[in-house]
Amino acid sequence: MRPGRAWPLLRTAASRRALLAGLLPAVAGELAGAALLGVSGWFLTTCAVVTLQANTTWSWMYPSGAVRALALGRTGLRYLERLVNHRVLLSAQVALRARLARGAARLTPRELRAQGDGALLTRLTTDVETVAGLPGAVCAPLVAAVTTAGVVEILLLWAMPVLGAAELVVWAAGVGCARRAHRRARARLADAAEARAALRTVLLGSRAAFSELRCLDAVPQARRTVTEAVAAVEDAEWAAARAERLGRLALRLLAALGQASVLLIALTTTPAQPVAVVVGEVLLLAAGWDLLERLPRLLQHLTRADDAAARLAPLARESEIPEIPDEPEKGEGESADRSVASVAARGEASDRSPDRPVRGLEAVGLPLPGSCGTLTTTLSGPGLLLVTGANGSGKSTLLGRLAGRLPAAAGAVLLDGTPVHEAPARTVAETVTLVEADDWLADDTVAANLRQAAPSAGTDALQAVLDVVGLSALPLDASVGPVGRRLSQGQRRRLAIARAVLRRPPVLLLDEPVAGLDRPTAEALLAALPRVLPDTFLVIALQDQDVGLLDTPDAAPTAVVRLGQVLEPR
Repeated sequence: MRPGRAWPLLRTAASRRALLAGLLPAVAGELAGAALLGVSGWFLTTCAVVTLQANTTWSWMYPSGAVRALALGRTGLRYLERLVNHRVLLSAQVALRARLARGAARLTPRELRAQGDGALLTRLTTDVETVAGLPGAVCAPLVAAVTTAGVVEILLLWAMPVLGAAELVVWAAGVGCARRAHRRARARLADAAEARAALRTVLLGSRAAFSELRCLDAVPQARRTVTEAVAAVEDAEWAAARAERLGRLALRLLAALGQASVLLIALTTTPAQPVAVVVGEVLLLAAGWDLLERLPRLLQHLTRADDAAARLAPLARESEIPEIPDEPEKGEGESADRSVASVAARGEASDRSPDRPVRGLEAVGLPLPGSCGTLTTTLSGPGLLLVTGANGSGKSTLLGRLAGRLPAAAGAVLLDGTPVHEAPARTVAETVTLVEADDWLADDTVAANLRQAAPSAGTDALQAVLDVVGLSALPLDASVGPVGRRLSQGQRRRLAIARAVLRRPPVLLLDEPVAGLDRPTAEALLAALPRVLPDTFLVIALQDQDVGLLDTPDAAPTAVVRLGQVLEPR
């Protein structure tokens, strides 16, 4: 219920002056609204009493003018408050998203991998919007409600101390009731969130495996599972809504009790107040309670903002990383054989600065999966490390550890003396590129997928790198479909390799790059990689039956790791 994380994060994107500018019209507008209700009640009651008494000396012009002025002032102040807070919202969103997007480059590979399945995009959209909306959605109405309630209480104490003291007790009970209702509703909302997550998992799993479920005649069972998950979500959401309704009902009962106590005390205490004044006090109190009825909802939004800020914390580090400008395009490439080397020399195939020092990895005592042996070697400069073993022997695990994506029980993989899993993802990406066995492709064109690695690459550079991996017949404007489904398995794998080649990484890790390829294509691909990446250290994982593909002078490994055995120098 406290903006312990959200407020400091918001303060990095919005100035104190801008936040205060949104609070002042909100407070003034709510005070004007409460005053309008109180003065209107007093004015109408007084008019009725004067009419009954036939008092022609009383002037209605001044109260009427006050009512109109308060009405116009309230409307104008509320409009001004929304304009100011909307501007703060937009500027804070822009500032936070820019900062957090740069902060994403500071995540370690493991942290970045944990942000998969759209979680990172959700952080940068929904969570940022929740935090940026804190001034208009929480701070302004909350401060306005508390200020209005305080002013009403001061007026009651000034008019009649007994009346103010009694109402203060009711206010305290209302605040306690709101806090309790918030805690209960929050617990139910947490249950609903867990139920929705479970439902999403069931739906996505059933959708992805629908063909298999149909073949196994398991669709009815999957349907029952989904139905149960939907029912659990509905039950949790109903419980949360019920807790919120009970909280609002309790506050309304307390509001009625407070107004009744004001009416009773004011009319029975000696000397009794005029009826018109009592009606004005009751309506003024009603305006204050109307604001406090929003308290549970404001507390929920405040907690959501705090939770969102906690999720954004890994991206919101104090130090900033400067933007690295893309290198300008200079000419276009020539032939496939000189493709990446010639394009790299012109600075077109990759946005990596040519003046950046070449880095490497150092593996120290890294345990080999399924073996008692360890790997100690340096991956830097030209070279080729072959990782081989039976299917399921841990080749992908070893490459994931070298890339810093998977933890290792012992040993270390160092990048400039820093464990690779602790280095920022941007630093690791400048050194290591891992192409997994089933790497991700965007639902876009071939050219767009390649330019993920080299945004400034020209058409000739893209065509050249496709020639290297044997995809020269694949049009650059062809759509690959969702996750590359319009391509065959071998085409998807080679397109991912072409994208990695465009980056010209100092260390390139390839997980079974020739799976699904015919022998001539596989041999040509493995022979081309050392030639087009002469300064890159290659780590290639192959199954035992594919090791013979490297028996060529261009692709001879400098070292071999056979899982279950130690490093074999060549």
